[in-house]
Amino acid sequence: MMPRRIPDYPDAFAYWNAVSSFGSILSVVATGVFLYVIYDLFTNETTVSNNPWAIPAYFSSAHPEWEVEQGAVTLEWTLASPTPFHAFNMLPVQS
Repeated sequence: MMPRRIPDYPDAFAYWNAVSSFGSILSVVATGVFLYVIYDLFTNETTVSNNPWAIPAYFSSAHPEWEVEQGAVTLEWTLASPTPFHAFNMLPVQS
């Protein structure tokens, strides 16, 4: 353990002081990246495809046995993103 409340650390603690400084810098950089991603999401307002789990068409040429529309095919993946208000006139019935 590093001693606390001393003005100068002994040379034995220099390595751990450098490790803690690097960890602090890494935390600040990660927080900056996180805040940038949040800012970017709110400013660009991009929408995603209806079925993000589908296999893109450019993979189907490499694997002809795959169907392009594989993935999530349930009701909630048929709506646009973000989901519009009052998307259904009545509750869907499961068959």
